[in-house]
Amino acid sequence: MTGELEEIKKTFIKNTIEELLALKKKLVRVKSATPEDVDQKELVQEVFLLMHGITGTAPMVGIDNIASVSGKVEMAFDKIRRGEKTYTGQLIVQALRGFDSILDELHAQLKDGLSDRSANS
Repeated sequence: MTGELEEIKKTFIKNTIEELLALKKKLVRVKSATPEDVDQKELVQEVFLLMHGITGTAPMVGIDNIASVSGKVEMAFDKIRRGEKTYTGQLIVQALRGFDSILDELHAQLKDGLSDRSANS
């Protein structure tokens, strides 16, 4: 991988980790809130857009394996946006599991990238 592409990948990983952690905190908070206390439409849109971005960008930077997870979360939240599925606590739990899976892979990618670089120095 070229230096420029490697830098793009690293930036994608760091930004995605940051966004996922922020959204994860939000989902954990709303999991115990009453539906009236949460702007579900905004939260659903936020999750959908982040997952959509990951699904499209991850394969372009060589992280194909997270696209299937983000794609599933994306599709579930798209169905909620379109009124075909209901927003539930169980859905939040599943989304959080997906987030954790993606975060694990992104952290592993960062760690591998750093150890590969130090081995080549």
